[in-house]
Amino acid sequence: MEQSIQTHHPMMDKIDTAICRVLRVIVWVSAACLVGIMLVAFFNVLGEKLRSAGLPVSGIPASTEIIQYLHIPVVYLAAAFVTLERGHTRIDLLSTKFPTVLQKIFTILGDILGIGVCVLISWRGFVQMGKFIARHRMSSVSGVGFPLWPFALIMAVGFILLTLSLIWHIIREVSGYTPPQAAAAEAETAAEAASEEGEVN
Repeated sequence: MEQSIQTHHPMMDKIDTAICRVLRVIVWVSAACLVGIMLVAFFNVLGEKLRSAGLPVSGIPASTEIIQYLHIPVVYLAAAFVTLERGHTRIDLLSTKFPTVLQKIFTILGDILGIGVCVLISWRGFVQMGKFIARHRMSSVSGVGFPLWPFALIMAVGFILLTLSLIWHIIREVSGYTPPQAAAAEAETAAEAASEEGEVN
């Protein structure tokens, strides 16, 4: 039976912990924007209901646009952390049948392709931000609006973070490093599987 030997890397532990801590803080910003979406939707509906009841109030101006653009930080600021923690959905029906070395090669190649795509999108995000600033683009040409360039900046920064996340994941794969939390979770899963197998036998 093949066993993987986990080597303790104090320096890698410190770097990995620092990276995950920074990305986790950024995720809290994403979560705050998600709460903002919920509050804007709630108070907008509440204002409309009160206005229908005859009270001199109304919904939040440009609420639809606010909700629409708040989805940008919700998605792009959280992507790097989710990717590094491998929390995204993966279809591994075929890849799990391959040898471990081949799986690792495919994972690294996928990360490299992802880095190329992220760098391209991030660059275009900064270009678009410059255009928004130069043209004073607003979310609405009539009524209440807000500048669009901060959201282009957020998207560009989100893809930079995602690029760094993919680079660090490649370093993990090449060095064979497994974060302590992931190693503990794998050990617990293996213990549970062994326990279930023993009960069956």
